[in-house]
Amino acid sequence: MPSRRQSLLILGLLGLTAAAGGAYLLESHGTSDRPGDSPEGAPPDRPLAPITPPGPVPSGEYLNWRPNAPGFTPVDDRGQQIKGYASATSVGLGESIDFHVSVRPAQKFTVKVFRLGRIPAGAESNLVATSPELSGVSQSAPRVVEPTRTVVAPWAASWRLDVPADWKSGLYVAVFESAAKFRSLTPFVVRDDHKAADLLVVLPFTTYQAYNMYPVDRVLGSSLYSAYLPSGKMGGADICSTRVSFDRPYQEDGLPRLFELDQAFVEWVETQPYSVSYASGLDLHAGRVKVTDYKALVFSGHDEYWSAEMRAELDKALGAGIGVAFMAANNVYWSIRMDASAAGVEHRQVTCYKRHQDPAAVGGVLPTVLWRDLGQPEQRVLGAMYTAIITDPEPRPLVVAGAGHWFWKGTGLRDGDQLAKLVGGEADRVHPNVKDKPEVAVLAASPFTAEGPGGRPHTQTQHTVLHQHPSGAWVFNAGTFYWNHGLSTPGFVDSRVQIATQNLLDRMTGKSGA
Repeated sequence: MPSRRQSLLILGLLGLTAAAGGAYLLESHGTSDRPGDSPEGAPPDRPLAPITPPGPVPSGEYLNWRPNAPGFTPVDDRGQQIKGYASATSVGLGESIDFHVSVRPAQKFTVKVFRLGRIPAGAESNLVATSPELSGVSQSAPRVVEPTRTVVAPWAASWRLDVPADWKSGLYVAVFESAAKFRSLTPFVVRDDHKAADLLVVLPFTTYQAYNMYPVDRVLGSSLYSAYLPSGKMGGADICSTRVSFDRPYQEDGLPRLFELDQAFVEWVETQPYSVSYASGLDLHAGRVKVTDYKALVFSGHDEYWSAEMRAELDKALGAGIGVAFMAANNVYWSIRMDASAAGVEHRQVTCYKRHQDPAAVGGVLPTVLWRDLGQPEQRVLGAMYTAIITDPEPRPLVVAGAGHWFWKGTGLRDGDQLAKLVGGEADRVHPNVKDKPEVAVLAASPFTAEGPGGRPHTQTQHTVLHQHPSGAWVFNAGTFYWNHGLSTPGFVDSRVQIATQNLLDRMTGKSGA
């Protein structure tokens, strides 16, 4: 039986919890016409010709990027009406990215590309590109690779997007729309590798994939948490994947679990006076971004799965005096490897054996276990670390501490004041027995309910913390999933959360005193 933690995560995967989880080739950036780029090792069909940004766009629901926009039906993994994935988690300006799409039954479809965040003045939408009408086919069914129970969808590339050099770095979604008006999507990042910025916002694609249960069909679907038993019921850690592939769509409508946390931060930060660039966590792993080009790194969402290479880049940034902000909770938790696809395309699979024996952990290769089990607890970097899933039926208030700290300046808050609905999902706290932990300022200490011994309710305390690295870099850890909702999500927005976050980023970027 799955643990309480696994059960709650499984419910979240199914949409039943409240919303606000060797030397290889480079990761493919739209070069799927090379022999061997198909997961099956055979050259796929060439994608159709690249497009240019559209001309004048019409008004109406055409401009709504969501799969459930009026007039459209979100897909499901039983019907597989239209599903797709990207050849990479990010693409640089002037580079290309392919989309692998299957349509059931075969019919015409289009791809619409939207940039999320602030809508430019005078524009009705962030629609930036539209494909021609494409001839869709029903591609092969997903298959399972044993013994890692890895689900792959070995599909040919359907359409290639050449990213114009004048686009803005950002968080984008490709929306797949069938003639029958079914919709799904996949997210990706556009990078600007040639321009420094105040902030580099890093999106947690390794964690997106870790939680991806595609296909949710009661047969094949599997993630790093759960998989289906022969009965069609959900099983847990004993049968789940130990490796997951980016060569498959995200489950159901394509929105990764907890994507809304990143979206909430992006929608807020683009209204602020900072220059912002974007990257995928895989870009840190592969060394595609130069962390010293930024004044601060912001990990906008739930960023749980980290390779040694990612952690080395984080240490490099901190050593150079670059601020780091973690805007959620339970970050830098599992050690992972990024492995190549069966075709040798690097960084296409996330490997994490967790409590299973890791057969590759020999000859100095780190086992894919908790960072704590490797003698590198995340609290040494974050100031606090994961403690529990929050089991309260509604988000709890964040209880202010250290109200005299510059972080809370201008908010009018006093110690003990409560900020409603900010403690939800999972929580971090300061663990007193961690060796070599930094001295932190506790900015919030908030009671919540977790599962205790014997499954009984147990009260714990969530901590929001801040500390200064020996280099002078500031390190912030929100310690809750719901902080970003206080920035921009309707029904959660709190101006005091916005002011405090501005204080933090102003300090990190030098817009206020150090």
